[in-house]
Amino acid sequence: MTAHRAVFEAFLARVEAGLDGRDEVVGLVGMGSTAERDRVDEWSDHDLALITHEGGQDAHRSAASWLPDPDRIALEVHEHHGGVKVVYDDGHVIEYGVASLDELSDWAADAYDVRVDHGGVAATMAAIASKPAPVEPDVQRDLGLVLALALIGVGRARRGERLSANALVRGAAVDALTRAIAEGVRPERDARPDALDPTRRFESAHPVIAARIDDLLASPVEECAHGLVDLAVELFGIGESGVSPRGLAAVRRRLGWTRWSSEG
Repeated sequence: MTAHRAVFEAFLARVEAGLDGRDEVVGLVGMGSTAERDRVDEWSDHDLALITHEGGQDAHRSAASWLPDPDRIALEVHEHHGGVKVVYDDGHVIEYGVASLDELSDWAADAYDVRVDHGGVAATMAAIASKPAPVEPDVQRDLGLVLALALIGVGRARRGERLSANALVRGAAVDALTRAIAEGVRPERDARPDALDPTRRFESAHPVIAARIDDLLASPVEECAHGLVDLAVELFGIGESGVSPRGLAAVRRRLGWTRWSSEG
């Protein structure tokens, strides 16, 4: 076991020990690397779900109410969807949510590890992990989004709305393209896919493609958008099972992009 893994495991054990004897606590579940701890490194955070009896959730929303060393918590952020991000004074990050069993059944999950179960937690986690991903794979939809987001993003950049343009191109368009690749392109090597976020560990499965996307992300926003569309055409072709020819032509025409392969 690595030193980072040992520290990670020790903190998790302290969390579990702190829940002993709390009648309102039904369970504790590790998600992400807290479930797949063989891939823990120095940057891994603890992803946790704390399950309480109905009515006990609010008493555990605060990190200080159940996490170790509350005096060392430097930052605690409660997000709009109910999740909480905690940063300790040494930079250690905890992400958690608090739910009843009924609320937990509406969550999505990929890898998970039930650490505490006082009734029904394992069965509920098995049920939600078997559900389809929140965003169902659809290569044509995602390739269409790459085109549309490139067009909208470049338009906003040319208008002067560069922050919005960057969010659309470097964020949403990249997400759409990586979803399409994760579903429709054979991996270059074995990796553990993340059903909830295909950008996670994408480099492990598609190192060459990932390097090309990374290079594009370092380029000006319009060049990045152009390159993402070019890459989509290269990987999937143009036609019924690939990039829409009419959509591609419309984007080319509107943006004045003329540097296209003969396929275009």
